[in-house]
Amino acid sequence: MLTEQLASEIVKRTMSILDLNVNVMDRTGTILASGDIGRIGQLHNGARKAIEQKLTIEINSSEANQWEGTKPGINLPIRFHDDIVGVIGITGEPEKIRGFSKLVQMGAELTLEQAFLTREIDRNARMRDDVISHLLLGSDKEKAYILDRARSLKINTNETFAIILVSVPFHTTNVQPVKQIEKWATTLVTKGDEMVHLYTNQFVILKKQQMPYLDTDDKLKELIEKKLPHAPVSNLTIALGSFASGFLGWRQSFQTAQIIKDTAKALYPEGGVWNQHTLGISILCYRFLNEAREEAGKISAIYKKLLDASDGKSLDVTFTTYVKENGEMAKTADKLFIHRNTLAYRLDKIYEITGKNPKNLQDLIELKIGQILYQLSI
Repeated sequence: MLTEQLASEIVKRTMSILDLNVNVMDRTGTILASGDIGRIGQLHNGARKAIEQKLTIEINSSEANQWEGTKPGINLPIRFHDDIVGVIGITGEPEKIRGFSKLVQMGAELTLEQAFLTREIDRNARMRDDVISHLLLGSDKEKAYILDRARSLKINTNETFAIILVSVPFHTTNVQPVKQIEKWATTLVTKGDEMVHLYTNQFVILKKQQMPYLDTDDKLKELIEKKLPHAPVSNLTIALGSFASGFLGWRQSFQTAQIIKDTAKALYPEGGVWNQHTLGISILCYRFLNEAREEAGKISAIYKKLLDASDGKSLDVTFTTYVKENGEMAKTADKLFIHRNTLAYRLDKIYEITGKNPKNLQDLIELKIGQILYQLSI
């Protein structure tokens, strides 16, 4: 419990207040840390006596020569949960330092208690992260074991949560920006929520459903969109799974959020907040691409013909704008700053290259699906 690092911290803190040398010894009386670096590793007989007798040992100048490796001072046992785990020694004449020696002892014990509590909090946090990660990723084979651990950590596996998946941009690999993103992600967490750092580039928040303020997927999206402008980087992708009850529901929400994240990152690298509703047909295309890659390749190949043309980039922008403006010629031409006749020419050119007429609804749908599949596959 009393490590060299913790002993050094106690010595540093105490000596920043007292203009006296301080030693911290372990259970054997060996000096772990000292203001006199040369004494580290030596055996302190005064400390050994304090441990054996479980009492404070005072040594004055006249007695010091009777104690090998010991200087005048006061040696006080450091107790933790009623056990003596070490000794703190203050160098000096006992008459001069006795008045504040108990405060030094108390400070050392409080530092030890604080370190223990911090470690316990960190340990419980790691255990909680591990259990929640297993609930989201684990298999049914280990369900009973994970549920038992969840109960021991007071995790309500019947709660209703939605998944918020904060995905670090691909180019953000330095520790400091990731820490800043993590700090921002914690601002999304309120009482009753859970948050885990998953893999190396994802933070997962289980957002508790709150009636009637935060009870629908749309309200959750609105909430995150209001907070996104305050994020430390401009191109964060936030994927939202739907509210679901029970850990199996959370797992499904998490899997959906993963698909939303992959789809959004491919189609919208500028980032944003996305859910199943806002991506719509793009989600279906993602599933189609992963489950029937060969057939998806044939459809995306049609759109690739357009991109491979000499004026493919211009035609791609034209088609994208045409779809966004719901096929309205005048609005599309205005958006592109071109004449309506130029737009008609470009649409005819798309028809000529792909064999699909953008003015025909079925062909338009096939072209759009081909465009999405191509973007998802590159």
